Amino acid sequence: MSKITAYSWIFPLCSTPLKWYCGAKAHASNALHLPNGWTRSLAGLLLVLVISLVVFFDTWASIIDIWLRSKTYTHGFVIAPISLWLIWSRRHYYLHLLPAVSYLALAGVVASGFAWLTGDLIHVVFIKQLAAVGMLVSGFWAVLGNSVASSMSFPLLFLFFMVPMGEELIPPLIEFTTSFTVKFLRLTGISVYREGNFFTLTTGSWSVVEACSGISYLIASVTLGFVFAYLNYAYYWKRALFMLLSGIVPIIANGFRAYIIVMIGHLSDMKLAVGVDHLIYGGVFFGLVMLLLFYLGSFWRDPPFIPISIVAVKTAKTNTYQILPTIAMVTILFGIWPVLSSWLINKQAFNGLPAYVVKPELNGWHPVENPQWIWTPQFDRAVDHNIRFYSNGTYTVGLYQASFGKEEQGAELVNSENRLIRPDDFNRLRTINIAPTKQPTENDRNLAVNSTLIKGAAETISVLDWYQLGAQITGNPFWAKGRQLIKRLTGDTSPELKVVLWMRSPERDHELAVRILKNFLKDWARQNNLSLGS
Repeated sequence: MSKITAYSWIFPLCSTPLKWYCGAKAHASNALHLPNGWTRSLAGLLLVLVISLVVFFDTWASIIDIWLRSKTYTHGFVIAPISLWLIWSRRHYYLHLLPAVSYLALAGVVASGFAWLTGDLIHVVFIKQLAAVGMLVSGFWAVLGNSVASSMSFPLLFLFFMVPMGEELIPPLIEFTTSFTVKFLRLTGISVYREGNFFTLTTGSWSVVEACSGISYLIASVTLGFVFAYLNYAYYWKRALFMLLSGIVPIIANGFRAYIIVMIGHLSDMKLAVGVDHLIYGGVFFGLVMLLLFYLGSFWRDPPFIPISIVAVKTAKTNTYQILPTIAMVTILFGIWPVLSSWLINKQAFNGLPAYVVKPELNGWHPVENPQWIWTPQFDRAVDHNIRFYSNGTYTVGLYQASFGKEEQGAELVNSENRLIRPDDFNRLRTINIAPTKQPTENDRNLAVNSTLIKGAAETISVLDWYQLGAQITGNPFWAKGRQLIKRLTGDTSPELKVVLWMRSPERDHELAVRILKNFLKDWARQNNLSLGS
């Protein structure tokens, strides 16, 4: 008896891990024997994911890099887990569906792959990132089949929120917020002097910068609105309407946020809402607005999702012979685009500045020395550039031309970092963007070139800038990118330049300066056989 008592602890100590092992083995066995061929389909999904990560490693790495360094896009880390959770929450419904390969989805892979190719050729990271997610989703669609992919459409489409997008909305959001704030200040009876994104009240000056654009609020609202709509509404029109409101409400709310902050600063004689409390007030106000939006949206929610009873489908031996060829085709369609892009880029001969750029002669204008104005353009990432000054005896203008050669990421012809004013000059200079000016051409077509006024303490500089691609010039960056794409796809090796034309505004008269610059542009384009019509 004493021996049995002494060693009686051995049995429970050994049996407990054994029970855990047997339980885990049973769960694993169940997972490996999912109904309706789901085991092979899940393995296929995993293979598609791994292939995408390997082939487009640089693109996925660029997405994660933005998540790490930008607070605006930190939410990207939770998009995939949320998508998986949305699917897991309705797993009992999906397991009744029969996955079957879809060859129609291969068209989506091809379309997304071509989009990735275009983004790589013209160095637009956003297009590459969007296309990489598109190829991944299309690959999942190919493995799951039309019926299952359609049922999972919302969780799958939610993966597109991994792409850091929205930066192109910042300028119009800044403009809207500035106009909204100034309008309501004037309606309140407060005198406001506006100059671009800067405005001045009797108590102080304000400016609407990137952090005030509301882009972070907009992205957060749309992302949360997508999930809320999926979980609370069964009808697609309800989901679409709520997602639309999730995009409109934060824009208007940000305008009111800016107005309230300016009013707090104005009424407190610039003692409140001008420091850290500026962000606190704005964040609290936006949080309340979003809570109100979701609270009101909950009144129209549909009954909780209940899996419908599905007519039993004969369990198919979802063929390894169907899945493997599909995955092989997906792999080929993934891998062909980086190879094709490398071939097209290597085929393209990248030139520096064309020969005529270095010619000093220009009809009616003669070269002069640098007049040493307060500002001169310079793009640090250009591989070659040329700067000259010309005078017609009365006025002097500067002409700057830059080539970015074989473009690299971050050193492209069309890039938001190619700013007229360098960061070192922000304290002494500021820019005011003027509406694009129209330059009439001989065939009655108009060219929109970018017009900017640069203000300093001593003088103002009037600037026109544009892109030159081959024999055509334009101030539209989207047209320029499109033209670059056509050039690369067709092997056209004509020059691609960024051109800046500027002069000191006579007696700070910007309109007069623009007329002089436009006349110079007309003569310069005619002499070099350039087309002003894009």
